[in-house]
Amino acid sequence: MKRRMIGFALASTLVALGCGTKEILPTHVADAGPTEVDGGGDAGGDAATASVGTSAHYVTMPDGTKLAVQVTLPPGPPGAKVPTVLRLTRYWRATEYKSEEAAKADVYEQLAGFYTSQGLAYVAVDARGTGASFGTSSGPWSPVEQDDAKHVLDWIVAQPWSSGKVGAIGTSYDGNSAVLLAATKHPALAAVVARFYDYDPFGGLAFPGGGYNAAYVDPWGAYTRALDGNDACALAPTKGATCDEYRAAIAGPLPVVRGDLAAALGAHAANLDLTAAMRTVQFRDDKLGAGASLEAVSPYQLASAIGASGTPLHVTASWLDSGTAAGALDGFATLKNPQTVVIGAFTHGGVGDNDPLAAPKPVANPPVEEQYVEAITFLAEKLAGAPPRESQIRYVTLGEGNWRTTTVWPPKSVATRALALGAGHALRDGVVPEADGQDDYIVDAAATSGKHNRWVTATDQSRADYGDRASQDARLLAYTSTPLAVDTRVTGTPVVHLRMSADTSDAMVFVYVEDVDAAGVSRYVTEGELRLRDRAVGGGPERVTGRTYRRGDARAYDPGTDVDLVIPLQPTSALLRAGHRVRIAIAGADADTFTPVTKAGARFTVRRGGANGSRLDLPVDSAP
Repeated sequence: MKRRMIGFALASTLVALGCGTKEILPTHVADAGPTEVDGGGDAGGDAATASVGTSAHYVTMPDGTKLAVQVTLPPGPPGAKVPTVLRLTRYWRATEYKSEEAAKADVYEQLAGFYTSQGLAYVAVDARGTGASFGTSSGPWSPVEQDDAKHVLDWIVAQPWSSGKVGAIGTSYDGNSAVLLAATKHPALAAVVARFYDYDPFGGLAFPGGGYNAAYVDPWGAYTRALDGNDACALAPTKGATCDEYRAAIAGPLPVVRGDLAAALGAHAANLDLTAAMRTVQFRDDKLGAGASLEAVSPYQLASAIGASGTPLHVTASWLDSGTAAGALDGFATLKNPQTVVIGAFTHGGVGDNDPLAAPKPVANPPVEEQYVEAITFLAEKLAGAPPRESQIRYVTLGEGNWRTTTVWPPKSVATRALALGAGHALRDGVVPEADGQDDYIVDAAATSGKHNRWVTATDQSRADYGDRASQDARLLAYTSTPLAVDTRVTGTPVVHLRMSADTSDAMVFVYVEDVDAAGVSRYVTEGELRLRDRAVGGGPERVTGRTYRRGDARAYDPGTDVDLVIPLQPTSALLRAGHRVRIAIAGADADTFTPVTKAGARFTVRRGGANGSRLDLPVDSAP
């Protein structure tokens, strides 16, 4: 569900990498004068401006809805048949520019040139109800949208230039579209590259732990609505521009036929208002307006069909980008497809470095250009009929920067180290017995993880910046270990077992794991959250608890009653240095991100010590 706002330059670096890249194709510029565009058989009238080597088409769906399609073909002899790279998007397949400067910054134009330089055709499609396509959208990745994608594949393989083989690629929302395409089991689909996609859009992004991520979802809904209506003044801030500056640079989505765009945009007015619809959703199986629920359109819900396709998958995620790493690992465990999973310390989209335990680097590790070279190499192999590789996970360790490879998750060298919550706000070795006790915490409704955390930075692809958490920890219920005797690599999913009660009928519980250095600076490592009513386990996609977040599984809570909460944190691989201490901090609110659930001043009582005390299970890797 994430959005792309800011482009990045690929051309010069791709050339430097020696990828055989030829000159990047000219970009669409509105005032360059019209050129002929192939209307695909049913698009008459004046043609929109198009780049050399590209053509715009309508592909008509069985219900008569016309989708806007952009085709860029590689140079080659007449009649040559080539494989295709396909992007299904709701973020405009192509943009019509009024400014050369703005046009040159268009990342997807640059990528089109990269793909075609490798002898591949590139096809980009506006999803129904978006861009220059007709029709209306009933919600993200709707069943109709998924069915449309299958018909687009039919259209591609029927083209005279098509070899009959297609590889789908997408980032964020488009990554979900690419993965869901595998569920159609279309014979032309040879491979999928999904970057920073959401295997579980409900639990991994919109409602982590059952709490509404308003700081991301509300603006995203407003942004997509502005895109669908080509609302320049609403879109301008996403480009760091005023309304007048935006209008001077960008005309809007590139039309297939110039006279048609107003009618297409008019149809979009009936699209689902996602911001309003999400305000009516509380559970995974709640419908978005009259459309499907987020559960129904989740890749995990279609895991059987995706797996049955046998389509090889290349997945990129980040330890600090919402729940993309958890989703990639859950997909690795449940999808039967051959998979290459890459988990780095990336910002959303892979452009920047996002390691909270190291000084910021100027570029991602590896740079985004190398990430795309790996992706297109993967696609090219599969489009050429290469056999699937052995499934594997490559991951980086935060605070260390080293990459490792494993075929199982967690790696076989990982074992659980239990740290029990103890008296004096200590984290103690779990094998050391301690008498029963309890600690009370009065919920601070203003507690926050900041405005630049993992749940919101997809809006601008910026770095998740938590800063020194020490001042926030003073407002929370925190427990800290003694200094670590040796460097300790935590790799896997930490789990908090929290025995507690609350004096309110519902609450959100947030738990943060942090690395505290000798100077007392506390750095974020990972977190988990859980709403009390969603504590039921079993039957859902989460590998640790199977929590469902369905309406029928909600449990009323009797204030003052002890409950045993199992809270899986976001997975990570992080090196905690010798002499540093481990801290967990418990909160009842994250004021800048999640819609409040816990009433201000509510009391949490956390049990510690004894056989039923609370603890943190850390997955510690003993490998050198």
